[in-house]
Amino acid sequence: MACPPNTAPLNFIVFGEMGVGKSSLVNLLAGKTVAKSSSGLKSCTLESTEYTIASSEHQLNIRLFDTVGLNNVTMNDKSYLDALVKAHKLVASLQNQGGVHGLLFCIKGGNRILESTQQNYRLFHEFLCQEKVPLALVITNLENEENMDDWWTINQGDIKQYGIAPVTQVCITTIKGLKNVYEDKYWESRGKVWDVLATLARGDACSVDINWFARMCKKLHQFFIPGKALGKSREKMMKTLTTRCKLPKQDALQLLRRIESDEN
Repeated sequence: MACPPNTAPLNFIVFGEMGVGKSSLVNLLAGKTVAKSSSGLKSCTLESTEYTIASSEHQLNIRLFDTVGLNNVTMNDKSYLDALVKAHKLVASLQNQGGVHGLLFCIKGGNRILESTQQNYRLFHEFLCQEKVPLALVITNLENEENMDDWWTINQGDIKQYGIAPVTQVCITTIKGLKNVYEDKYWESRGKVWDVLATLARGDACSVDINWFARMCKKLHQFFIPGKALGKSREKMMKTLTTRCKLPKQDALQLLRRIESDEN
């Protein structure tokens, strides 16, 4: 249920590839610049930045976790394993902070749906949140559309063909444009996104199994790049699993053995 601004905030995770407007979405909701673009950051860190924003109109107090997108990931890259660890920590930490009320998956209108787009969707929605957390698709960059909502009418079939299945969607712009030429659409977009958040907030926060990491790694080996080895840095992976993921040594050994047996 939506809560007034003086109550504990509800948690939402914003994700998507770099350059689709995640930070601009945060600024849109805040009504001012609070988030900086992540374009200069490394694309495989999956770091998240927290923003607390309230809407008196919607009687809603939220925490947005703006994540850096995974672009062109490869399982051979040590940074990708680091990304999984950080993603796990984010989802796990929210279990004791009210759970997760929704995912906001950002894509850019006019862009093709790439393999990395699908990977971002599956990583968060299917693996990290085990399809338990409702997902809203946020389509940005639609300021040149006469009616922004027409984009969904035209393209929803293609989106669903790629296996992306949101519970709701919102077609927006995050910019006012030169001389505020898109200002009306900007404020319309702000209201539409807050309406989506209010809808998601009516449901209970979702509880996610935080012991998913070992199961996920085994699946990811086949899911992202079938037939490609994880690499030979077994000792480094062992250290990451035991010190950063806090897996017991025996569980970490079992995970590595599973991955290695899949490679053979």
